[in-house]
Amino acid sequence: MVASSKLTRVRGFSAADIPQVAEVHRRAFKTIGASTPELQAEYQAYFTQVFLNNPWRSEDIQPLVYQEDDGQISGFLGVLPQRMSLRGQTVRVAIMTNFVVNPDARGLAGAKLLRAFLDGPQDLAIADEASPGVRKMWEGLGGTTSLPYSMHWYYLLRPVQFGVLVLKQKQILPSHLVKAASPLARALDVFSERILKFPFRPSKPALYAEELTVDLLLQCLSEAAPKQSLRPAYDSISLGWLLDRADQMRGNGNMRKALLKTDKGDVAGWYLYYSHPGGLSQIVQVYTKPNRAHDVLDHLFNDAWVNGVTALSGRLDPALMYALSERHAVFFCGPEWALIHSRKPEILNAFDRSDVYFSRLEGEWCTHFR
Repeated sequence: MVASSKLTRVRGFSAADIPQVAEVHRRAFKTIGASTPELQAEYQAYFTQVFLNNPWRSEDIQPLVYQEDDGQISGFLGVLPQRMSLRGQTVRVAIMTNFVVNPDARGLAGAKLLRAFLDGPQDLAIADEASPGVRKMWEGLGGTTSLPYSMHWYYLLRPVQFGVLVLKQKQILPSHLVKAASPLARALDVFSERILKFPFRPSKPALYAEELTVDLLLQCLSEAAPKQSLRPAYDSISLGWLLDRADQMRGNGNMRKALLKTDKGDVAGWYLYYSHPGGLSQIVQVYTKPNRAHDVLDHLFNDAWVNGVTALSGRLDPALMYALSERHAVFFCGPEWALIHSRKPEILNAFDRSDVYFSRLEGEWCTHFR
């Protein structure tokens, strides 16, 4: 991805840029306050692993920086090249992530970085965790928002405790009141199981689980994904890299990966999610075979319940909408938007038809700093 003469301040990212880009990132995301040697070392390892040593590393689809006349870097746009397949044809994908600009240079630097990215040689550009501001810029440059892949859902396992968790996160109540309310919330959740029309505690699973390894997931994806015309194209190295990255993000909880089978040994589906006891657990990927959606969700919900999870959240797979609705999940759209850009109508049409296998594993999720 080479900048044109009209974008002379935009260039490819290199290892020498890491200290400056890390400072821009730290200021934008307010990571942990002041910079420390430990944080700088963490940033060095992160930017090297994700943007310089990923298995799809490409010279023409690469991260970008915006450099001022004095040599200072004021903006960074992370890019993770990937591969997908559209009815057997290779699709070059560029995942945009960690789009950060210094506040005093945001308008000019941000617009030039994004334009350079969208003008790149990829067949498909995706930003699936975009803010409303980035969405506006993206659409202004000819991209679109995929509403089906911007849908998310919650499933409340312990609804009263979830309410207390929201009050804590939004700082609506002082911390001492939240602490005092927690025992009551736990008692009310236990009581609510007996009086509500539907139980929040999931049913006993009808499936049994085994550890989902890289090779098993690769085999399962190759057998399942052909239902969609546009789907990821992994090998053991690239898929293993993504799963390793997901495992490293321990701030979300402990990653649980389960392959689910029937009592006859047939694969019914699988899931990958972070077990975060007492908090909100995020789902990275869930897949069910036809007519097994309820059984797979029951196993997932029960596993989360046993591990003390308060609520689950994930991106909506359109194929699971009916089963999730019957389980009284809560659906919402945004505020993180799935944005797409392609010059190929057949790719855009696949997103419009929800004919794409695209979970968090294929998007920005595994490029998070923590």
